[in-house]
Amino acid sequence: MKDSGPSAFFFAGEQIASFQLIRPLRIREQSEIWFVRERESGKALAVKFLRKEHPRISQFREIAAVLQENLSPYLIHVLESAETVQGLPYAVMEYAERGTLRRRLAGGAVLPLAEAVRLLRETLLALSALHRRGIVHRDVKPENLWRMADGSIRLGDLGLAKLPNDPEEPGRVFGTASYLSPEQALDSTRLDGRSDLYSLALVLFEALTGRRYRRPSASFTGAVKAVLTDRSAPPLDLLRQAATDKLAVLLGRMMERTPALRPASADDVLRELNAMELPEEFGDIRRNPHEQEKSREKSS
Repeated sequence: MKDSGPSAFFFAGEQIASFQLIRPLRIREQSEIWFVRERESGKALAVKFLRKEHPRISQFREIAAVLQENLSPYLIHVLESAETVQGLPYAVMEYAERGTLRRRLAGGAVLPLAEAVRLLRETLLALSALHRRGIVHRDVKPENLWRMADGSIRLGDLGLAKLPNDPEEPGRVFGTASYLSPEQALDSTRLDGRSDLYSLALVLFEALTGRRYRRPSASFTGAVKAVLTDRSAPPLDLLRQAATDKLAVLLGRMMERTPALRPASADDVLRELNAMELPEEFGDIRRNPHEQEKSREKSS
């Protein structure tokens, strides 16, 4: 008999605070995400709940508080966070009408170059905002990149994020094996923002070529070992077939095994991207990223 997976703690139609639960979006052993509607306005939202036994409740609350500050238009925005009457912490956030990037890439779909560049730029802006606060995402992958109705991207699910001044037991390895950087596969507690850049480059490789850089493995341990023993050079030939030469080289540098050989920061990558001679359909990609964020905030 096939395992049906963990059961939801809540049920469709249940009313919590000012919203009504409509359907579950993701159910895990210690957390669940629901599509909900505000009872008065009918506005569509998403809510993430944690079980009481979840080991990262304090980090969840800290991350929710950070995301309520709306640091970047490309980070998922948390509207409020609280606890249910049963004592389960939750965060109410934007709902991504178009689903995740994983859905967009289903079946080996390839993004047009302009759309891939937009994905890269907007995710870099989100990472830049996190890294300036000393936060490393540690789980950049298509499932955590959410697509809004206007086509823009929101980087979400900071459940594995490394927070400043949050002590961790060294030597632990966690994350999504297909997108781990080599240093994350060695020790997930000792890394910096360059690890996120590596993972993002793997996402772009997949979006541009229609193939995963690493195939999912049934064994996490085996997948981690494969990351640690892989000495292959970045796949520049494949990237050049799908992107401009300069963009392929930039992504290749982000995919370097040694962090010191990668760009130093998301802002450095953005500066290089903005300096490229890109086709006109890329529009405001050349503008100063922080000025562009401010202008979008003013217009919203």
